[in-house]
Amino acid sequence: ATEYLLKLGHERIGHAGGPAAIDCSQARLAGYLSALRRGGAAIDESLITQSSFSYEGGREVASALLGRADRPTAIFAAADEIALGVLEEARRLTIRIPEELSVVGFDDSFLASRSAPPLTTVAQPLVEMGQLAARSLSQMITDEVVGTRYIELATRLVVRNSTAPPPGH
Repeated sequence: ATEYLLKLGHERIGHAGGPAAIDCSQARLAGYLSALRRGGAAIDESLITQSSFSYEGGREVASALLGRADRPTAIFAAADEIALGVLEEARRLTIRIPEELSVVGFDDSFLASRSAPPLTTVAQPLVEMGQLAARSLSQMITDEVVGTRYIELATRLVVRNSTAPPPGH
């Protein structure tokens, strides 16, 4: 997601993360930071925020990020729920999406394609995740050896209308 925003020309990308104690929040933050480093972009710690995985959390972090004189031109939200809150707060502040602010979520939830504008997001392979979880549980119940404790599955970016090059680019 962050790599895509960099390719669009964004240099000031905010991160609306989930709770720090949750592994997936840390993984999404690590991906954001890694993409910034690989893209040669400066890392501005003041653009990294945390909230609950909720619409309200998204509104709170968006208020902080978008109220700045040097606000970001894009925000990567660690969950679609957070991103939807960011969209609403931008709307409240009359910041146009995607003309003035690009927003990317994570999950490809049901509402992502139905938001206004439809949300660019990272899709997770939920069916495959469920199948692997069921297989692992079955192996544990029957005392079989579970193949591995850590499995990483590929995600994919679903580009919709909440992203565009930054203003003046």
